[in-house]
Amino acid sequence: MARITRAAIVNPEQIDSYQSAYQDGFQRYQQASIGILDVLENPEDKEKMQAVLADGESFAAVGEDVLSLVRAGQVEQATQLVENLRVSTLDSTTDAILQEQLTLLNEKKRQAEAAGNALLLIAVAGTLSASALTIVSGGLITAGISRALQKSIGYITTSSNEIATTVEEQEQIAHQQAASVNETTTTMDELEASFRQSAEQAKAAAAAARQALELTEGGNQAVGENLEGMFMLEKKVGTIAEQMLQLSEQAQQIGSISQLVSDIASQTNMLALNSSVEAVRAGEHGKGFTVVANEIRKLADQSQRSADKINELVSQIQNAISSTVMVTEEGTKTVSTGVDIARRTEQAFAGAADAVNRVVLNNQQISLNLKQQLDGIQQIVQAMETINQGAKEAASGITQAKVGTQQLNETALNLKRLI
Repeated sequence: MARITRAAIVNPEQIDSYQSAYQDGFQRYQQASIGILDVLENPEDKEKMQAVLADGESFAAVGEDVLSLVRAGQVEQATQLVENLRVSTLDSTTDAILQEQLTLLNEKKRQAEAAGNALLLIAVAGTLSASALTIVSGGLITAGISRALQKSIGYITTSSNEIATTVEEQEQIAHQQAASVNETTTTMDELEASFRQSAEQAKAAAAAARQALELTEGGNQAVGENLEGMFMLEKKVGTIAEQMLQLSEQAQQIGSISQLVSDIASQTNMLALNSSVEAVRAGEHGKGFTVVANEIRKLADQSQRSADKINELVSQIQNAISSTVMVTEEGTKTVSTGVDIARRTEQAFAGAADAVNRVVLNNQQISLNLKQQLDGIQQIVQAMETINQGAKEAASGITQAKVGTQQLNETALNLKRLI
């Protein structure tokens, strides 16, 4: 019955068949034990057998609790409970009682043979009446002993048949259990290989994630350097824009001065013209003044032309400065946009680095967990191999017990035929 509970733990999906087999086995055990109790004559043996019956009922109650836990899916609690089952004491006590009964039967048989021999001697030596009385008495004694032997042998035969049936069922269950454990061992081997492959894949993923983290950190560093360069460029462009504004103001001042020179040249030209008119009026006395007025007018014309050229150059410079200022402003905006993009890129790289770092940590943890699980599965595989070996040995032991029970039954039948 203990093997039935252990088989139910290994194969909980067959709990119904194990429950039925357990109840049938316990019922046969009770019937066989009560039959043995009825034929016992020694009070000490009767007391031992009653204790065996009481312990058997307690054992059966615990077994029912184990099967109920298995049916409820609480296999771990059932395993802890079944480890506390001890049937070796029951088996040894029952075997001792049966051995004593076999010894007693052999003794009674020897006594019957001795009584028969004595009766034959008395029949030859005594008188006919004494001989008849002795024969009757011996017959009564022999009949009583034979009836007791017949009754004991009948119960032993019945008990051995019940035990043989139970052992045969236990043998089938043990073989089923061994097959299930063997299949479970194969499954655990496959699971171990799968976990080993998963552990290697997790290790490779962790290595790839670390490489990605290194690349991300390198990219983040490059973006930081680019951002620093963009800040310097923005500062330089701002300085150029300020200098161009100052240059534009200076060009405007030059233009103002050139305009003033142009105005002075115009006025000088007018004065030279007026001087020429007055020199003509003066006649001979004004000829020298006319020459001077003409030279002044020439200088005024040259100054006017120079001033006009300066104004033209200043205008071109102002246009160029205006274009440069506009380009500088656009460059400043572009640099600002580039700085913003570089800053966002830096933030993105920082976020990516954090994410990859978390992936690395997670992969490392997964790899560690898989390694621990692989170690646990290897221990389970070793335990399943031990259980598999134990199941095979148990099946072999049950087969031997079956053979021994059959030999006991044959011995009882031979004894019955002798009587």
